[in-house]
Amino acid sequence: MTVAPTPTWPTCGQSDCRGVLVRERGRCLAHVSAADRQIALLSVTAGSRADFRGVPLTSELIVELRRWTHGVLYDARFDQAVFSGDANFRGFVFSGRADFRDASFQGAANFERACFRGGAEFGRAVFEEDAGFDGVSFEAAVDFSRAQFRGALAMNGAYVTGSLDLSRARCSGPVEGMVFCTEEVRLRGAQLEQPVRLQLAVPRLHCREVTFLASSELLVQRAEVDLTDANLAARLSLFQHYGLFRLPDGSHMDEVWLRRRLSGFRMSELVSVRGADLSYLTLVDMSLRRCVFFGAHHLDQIRISGECYFASPRRSWGVHGGIPLRWAKRRAIADEHLLRRTVEYRARNREAWVEVTDDLPGTVMEPAHVAQLYRQLRKALEDNKDEPGAADFYYGEMEMRRLDRTETTRAERWLLHAYWLLSGYGLRASRALAWLLLAMCATMVLMLGLGLPDQSPDQTVSGNLPRGGGHVTLEIDKPSPALTLPLADRFSSERFEKTLRIVLNSVIFRSSGQELTMWAPISRW
Repeated sequence: MTVAPTPTWPTCGQSDCRGVLVRERGRCLAHVSAADRQIALLSVTAGSRADFRGVPLTSELIVELRRWTHGVLYDARFDQAVFSGDANFRGFVFSGRADFRDASFQGAANFERACFRGGAEFGRAVFEEDAGFDGVSFEAAVDFSRAQFRGALAMNGAYVTGSLDLSRARCSGPVEGMVFCTEEVRLRGAQLEQPVRLQLAVPRLHCREVTFLASSELLVQRAEVDLTDANLAARLSLFQHYGLFRLPDGSHMDEVWLRRRLSGFRMSELVSVRGADLSYLTLVDMSLRRCVFFGAHHLDQIRISGECYFASPRRSWGVHGGIPLRWAKRRAIADEHLLRRTVEYRARNREAWVEVTDDLPGTVMEPAHVAQLYRQLRKALEDNKDEPGAADFYYGEMEMRRLDRTETTRAERWLLHAYWLLSGYGLRASRALAWLLLAMCATMVLMLGLGLPDQSPDQTVSGNLPRGGGHVTLEIDKPSPALTLPLADRFSSERFEKTLRIVLNSVIFRSSGQELTMWAPISRW
């Protein structure tokens, strides 16, 4: 590994001064001895500005630095510094900004229970062995972008007031952590080569273009998770975390700290999986109300279990084609909400659909695309034995086919309209029952007014008797029934009872030869 050359600093006038480390108001307070490469202390006080840029530091020098500064550093500069041994900053307080950019930790780096009151920068830093940030407190944003962790990374019990940036970082070892963050955690473009187990309470978790090369688990709380263009080469389980975070020693993290900075509890939400291969993704108890699936690959292999919620149309009345309609409650993906709120479908009760943010403006999405998404998700839910959810997605698929004007012919659209109107694609029993009752009522009205005769003529028998006796031929004839009553007399209770008996017998009981009686009370047992 190439180490940046040590810059030439002004000396303080001492004969053994190799470079000024700590200065205050232009005075040299501590410098590196040229003879034994030890820190020579002149007068170090809290609040001094420490500059260790490019200095080869050992664990002994850090111990001496802690003893001299009482563990409090102000505006510490460690960029391009080389830590040849273990770097133990356990319990250090960085009252100003801490700069570790391009630093090289050749041994273990221990920042356990350290406190960074200003910003902390670890951009492009290299950790050759394990890096420990257990119990660390960042009171401002922290930057680990493009850092390399060749050992394990542990952040159990870390508190971040601001954002935690791990963009383009490369973690060659396992990663575990339990982090409270008030703004966002950015993992964009990070490469995670070993198993990852992170428990995060954070408003936003950006995992765009992240690469998971080993089985990993993300337990999130109050988070909006974005998996756009994520590379899931191994199993990734995304859980909604309930209750308190438990540290490895059995204690719990301070939830009061989080409640003071985040308002109330809300369910974690997955907002996008565009461009991601979902063959290895498992979702448990996540909200999918605003999740955009368009552009995802192998959607039929996703595993959705637990209480995963989808957005449903607002149950309100609307008018379509002059007919008052009411939107039924069903599971609908955000892509359908986004499609129905576009300009083309704006006239179709636009207010009944949830507004979804389109992070890829200009994307052309047709009803045929949404129908394909529903088809794949339906298969995924059927594989997970979620039949009610699969039925809702079948309904959504048929809706998109009914609205499609490119791949669905006009005749097929008319058939789908009739199928939707009569029975809701075979999934709305109340609608089918209502049409059956309507047909029965119409049949009864027609029978009362036009079809039920007011009298039934008796059968007549006629024949000829030969004079000398012999064979007799008889003819049985029944005259056609007739309806002769005035219109006002046709709708009577007696005729209604007879009509109802006929309709029930033919529609419900389906009996052909046996006629039924009307309801009669039981006089005795």
